[in-house]
Amino acid sequence: MGSREVLFTGLVVVFLTSTTLFILQLGDDEAENSQVDFYAAGNSPILMGEGHDHRNASDHQHGTDNIEYLSFNPLTTPGNAEVQVARSPDGNVYSYQAGWNDMHIVDVTDPYNTTVMGVYNDPNTQVLDVKYIEHDGREFIIQQNQLIDPGNADPNVGEWSDPAQVSVTLIDVTDKSNPCYVDSWYDADHPSGPHNLFTHKIDNEWYIFVANPDYEQCDSALGEACGGVTIAHLDLDTAITTLGCSSTIPLTPPGLAIFKVGEAEVAWENTRGGWIYIHDMTVQTWPGTDQNDPRYGRTFIYGSYWEAGLRIFDVSDVPHPQNSPEQYAFHVSACKAGVGNPLMCRWRAPEVGSWMEFLDMDGDGQPDSQTTGNVNGGRVSYIHYAEPFPKMVDVSHLGKGDELRHYTTAAVEVLSTTEGTGILYLLDTTNYTLDDGHFQFSISLASDWEIPYAEEVCYGADCSLNPDGEEWLLFSPHNLDSAYFETNEETDASHGGGWDGRLYVSHYHAGLWVLDLETLIVTGTEGWTERHIEATVGWYLPHGVDGEPLASVSYEFGWVPFLWAVEHHEGRTYASCISTGLYIVQLDIDKPFIGQPV
Repeated sequence: MGSREVLFTGLVVVFLTSTTLFILQLGDDEAENSQVDFYAAGNSPILMGEGHDHRNASDHQHGTDNIEYLSFNPLTTPGNAEVQVARSPDGNVYSYQAGWNDMHIVDVTDPYNTTVMGVYNDPNTQVLDVKYIEHDGREFIIQQNQLIDPGNADPNVGEWSDPAQVSVTLIDVTDKSNPCYVDSWYDADHPSGPHNLFTHKIDNEWYIFVANPDYEQCDSALGEACGGVTIAHLDLDTAITTLGCSSTIPLTPPGLAIFKVGEAEVAWENTRGGWIYIHDMTVQTWPGTDQNDPRYGRTFIYGSYWEAGLRIFDVSDVPHPQNSPEQYAFHVSACKAGVGNPLMCRWRAPEVGSWMEFLDMDGDGQPDSQTTGNVNGGRVSYIHYAEPFPKMVDVSHLGKGDELRHYTTAAVEVLSTTEGTGILYLLDTTNYTLDDGHFQFSISLASDWEIPYAEEVCYGADCSLNPDGEEWLLFSPHNLDSAYFETNEETDASHGGGWDGRLYVSHYHAGLWVLDLETLIVTGTEGWTERHIEATVGWYLPHGVDGEPLASVSYEFGWVPFLWAVEHHEGRTYASCISTGLYIVQLDIDKPFIGQPV
């Protein structure tokens, strides 16, 4: 199953069903044609130019034959962001979808017939991220509130620094038809509000990790770069037994079950400067089983800091109500008294790894970035989303040695380009060094990927071919999900070895892209377009209805598709389109895993 062919003889791109094969027809004399000529064939997701309407669904019915459309739900209001899918204790599967002022709960148990079960409305803010937690028979959503464009949102909800508008909110979703407010918490240290959040258990206690970007290039008085990861303990027992549900959302978050204990911050001197702030992050307890590895059993934040790259923090020794009750009480009290002020809220997760060796596309011997004079919209340097693969994997069948390897995917977010759509990096995060008993991740580039023929593309104000300011962020990568599959001879769809790995990537207006992890590993950094083609499993442009713009002077939210996020759950893929709703699609090689946790 590992053999693949690439043929170049014309301008048509064809995917073969259930494989990762592209057949490319490209004549030598035609290779110099403009991007408009190249994409005129209509078999590419990169659709633009005169006469093309980015908001018209009928103009975007494209994709590979191996991805089947199952259903579309327009929800109750447009404006959608992160999506989380989970199987409830009642046996049904629900999606929880962030959406501007709303959070939608959709029963997706039958993927062909989905139903909006409930809507949680917060009139005070913009909702971009949600995370699901089940505890002691009850179900909760943690929701972040952020103002992306203060004073210009629809509705116009106000300015930064208003606690009601930039808080983290705990919502009880046990009753799907009646989601209700439980608690909320405000961090004065980050007045622009949280952008992304993550939940994770450390020694049986729930913690919330909140990415709080600050939108200025600055060094704080404490030597920390602007923005960081806020860390808070979540006391769900108190939430259940004491707080309960309320129909009222307070203007001043009480923080009765959510307690800040510290932060993870990048030291300014450990960066190159440039555009530095935390955007998104994920958290993982080290998946390795080698007890001699100093990372065994420890928990790490994988933070995306744009031009400060990938940053890894160790949160294993976070103030903990059971493991370190005195330390916990001290830091909770200090953080609460100072409303998160860093002069009082002083616990910091140590940084134990970093990577910012971006590609050198202009060949000047330096990683491309603002600080080296070749940012190109952030094509290679605006690290926006990072996610460690859920398992350490055996790569011996790929000729990469007998040691289990750990990989982390880091994707950029591109604003406007003179060339390209945005790079996705596959980083090897297996190795480490020891210095006086302290470990540091030794991170190296394993491979990279970009939409095939992205070098033929430019968009936005920096693009001479398409100098339309509304095309900012147009085809950029955004969020992604990774999945590990245990396979046999019948279910393996890649290179063998008893496992498959796939990456499901939301690419804004370029739709959903599915990549093969083993192919990225085995091809490494050799080649360019050929390698990117070979690693591509399939792509799909969701097109249920025309896009509906939301009023904003800062962003264009009317394109269709315009995918904020995709999530793989139990064999199916869920895509959240900002301007339309929720899509469910089925990749053919995922069918054997329907209903199975992966």
